[in-house]
Amino acid sequence: MTVIVAIAVCGFFGAVSRHGLTLVLPNGGGSSFPWATLAINLSGSLLLGWLSGLALRKLVSPWWKEALGTGFLGAFTTFSAFNAQLWELWRHDAYAAAVLYAASSGIAGWLLASLGLKLGRGRER
Repeated sequence: MTVIVAIAVCGFFGAVSRHGLTLVLPNGGGSSFPWATLAINLSGSLLLGWLSGLALRKLVSPWWKEALGTGFLGAFTTFSAFNAQLWELWRHDAYAAAVLYAASSGIAGWLLASLGLKLGRGRER
């Protein structure tokens, strides 16, 4: 039960953090580029990769991995907003921005998650 409570508490902070960034960075709408969601999802990819690498080295307990990974980062990152904003770009004929947004989210997200994992795993011996 404590893991569930930890996920819920960390999820609250992840969601509030995401909202805070949408107040600071442009978050799209219509044909404008959703910089906030891109920054949130890319930083979340890096952090989840790093957390996973630390967990593989047993530097983070499974309890903290769930609390931070599923709770905080799960609430911080947002696939639903990504899809909604992608649709808005497409609907407003901002095709180049939509393709750039989809490609940069997928490719850069994967690269940053890989980098985070490498950083979290440390030097291979």
